[in-house]
Amino acid sequence: MSGPLLAAFLAVAPHVHEGDAQAITSLIDVASGAAIADGRYTQEVSDGILKIEARFDFADGRTTVERASLRLSPQIVQESWDWTERRDGRLVREYEVDFRTRKAVATRVDQHKRWKEDVEIEPGKTFAGIAFVAVIKSLRAELEPGQKVELKVVAFTPKPRVASVDVIRVGLENVRMAGRTLSADHYTIHPGVPAIAKLFVKAPDQQVWLFGSSPAAFLRYQGPLAEPSDPTIRVDLIPSRSANLGRKRSAGSSRHR
Repeated sequence: MSGPLLAAFLAVAPHVHEGDAQAITSLIDVASGAAIADGRYTQEVSDGILKIEARFDFADGRTTVERASLRLSPQIVQESWDWTERRDGRLVREYEVDFRTRKAVATRVDQHKRWKEDVEIEPGKTFAGIAFVAVIKSLRAELEPGQKVELKVVAFTPKPRVASVDVIRVGLENVRMAGRTLSADHYTIHPGVPAIAKLFVKAPDQQVWLFGSSPAAFLRYQGPLAEPSDPTIRVDLIPSRSANLGRKRSAGSSRHR
């Protein structure tokens, strides 16, 4: 995927005022189109630190929890990230990154393996997981449609690795969701260096859609569940259909400081 690279990019500047927020989400298996997990997203800001948590409860007894923390000033710098999968309360796999100590740990209980690696972190340019949503919201002020910026990602294959990625602003498009058509700003996270991308075996692009403005809000994500080889899933802000027992939930809300 090509596009003009944003010149003289040093770090992600905090162009968006982040505040406390919560939302109900739905996780869909892209291959079947079925909703397979009910989710909840929360974020809070305290002392200049944005803390994010996304939890999904699957109909088959699995639970995943993803957490990230980012310092918002003077530039956006990720401090930590972790992702955990459990089945009926028992740990299946877990990934952790401490960006301050530059340590990453991967645990695959299902494979009886564990990796602990030193990773090369460039503060303000290296991120992991759900933190990319906050990063993309801030990049919106700098990227025109068709432009891209090169960042780095800590990924797990399952061994921890750092690779370059291009964040590309695709532009506005209509998205069908829950019986409605919404105008959304589409971004692609693309493995940017072929030699490194080969380490991921099959490193698929990840897609993020935002909607609204001042500030933009998350609408949809599409990509692998955790590892690049995982099934492709889609996370929608608006639930498509409850994957569990049809329990009623209230709409998400947000509160800005």
